Amino acid sequence: MKKIFPLILLLIQFGAHAQSITAFLDGADYIKDLKTGEAVPSWEIPDAPGIYGELSSRLFDSDQCVTFVRVSPCYYSIDILCEERKNAGTTSSLCKKAGAVAGINGSYFNMSELTSITYVKDNGRVVTGTVMNEKFRTSGILSICAGNPDIAADTTASGRAWEAIASGPILIDDGRVITYGEGISGWDSFYNRRHPRSLVGIDGDGFLWLIVADGRSKGNADGMTIDELTKLSALIGLTDALNLDGGGSSTLWTEAGDVINHPCDNRKFDHNGERVVPNAIAIIEK
Repeated sequence: MKKIFPLILLLIQFGAHAQSITAFLDGADYIKDLKTGEAVPSWEIPDAPGIYGELSSRLFDSDQCVTFVRVSPCYYSIDILCEERKNAGTTSSLCKKAGAVAGINGSYFNMSELTSITYVKDNGRVVTGTVMNEKFRTSGILSICAGNPDIAADTTASGRAWEAIASGPILIDDGRVITYGEGISGWDSFYNRRHPRSLVGIDGDGFLWLIVADGRSKGNADGMTIDELTKLSALIGLTDALNLDGGGSSTLWTEAGDVINHPCDNRKFDHNGERVVPNAIAIIEK
């Protein structure tokens, strides 16, 4: 049975990071240790180096299933993975190959050629730039400089970064919630219809979050609009949040729990419907 997650929490002031994060985690179906897969006692959750979990609830007057990974950059680093064409693979396979403990799908790509179509910098090498017809939604970038993750609205601010991946739209930038209204003409479905969504974010305490909102499964997970995903990010207490590729690409994997969300490419509400992708974001233990 789905929990009725208190919608009043959506009214929490955005500055109250600790309260909103605590409320979100308190409503989770389960929270487990990222390394062992064992349940984490409630008193250890606030300072736990790495956790993952799931929240199934009624949100935005719809059925939602949200899975998440939260890690401290003191214990874990981030790695941008890019394996294109014949080297592409599912998010889980790319992360396993990289020796990761967790990972999420990356940014947009050409599905027939399995090549990235947004800016990707991997191991100091620029793999590709953002193609013109993707710039309407590619308004942010995740970059890693000196091992530290940063999310910014300026997609050109990655010159000093060792690794970076552009995506979008950016949802929250330095605490400023971004709204898109009706979106961009011709792209109403992308902005305003519910789809599976993936995002990467940073909260007020510096923890990094990987989040997937499942979708396309009536009665289980309706998915979210961009506006709803932004509200979820604010509800959790993220001060920076970047939307990633969604739809059938949305996948969240952990070494301890395997694929923990419900990828929809097989049109079933299970953990087996992963899509082959050319890029991903991996969490590596330091």
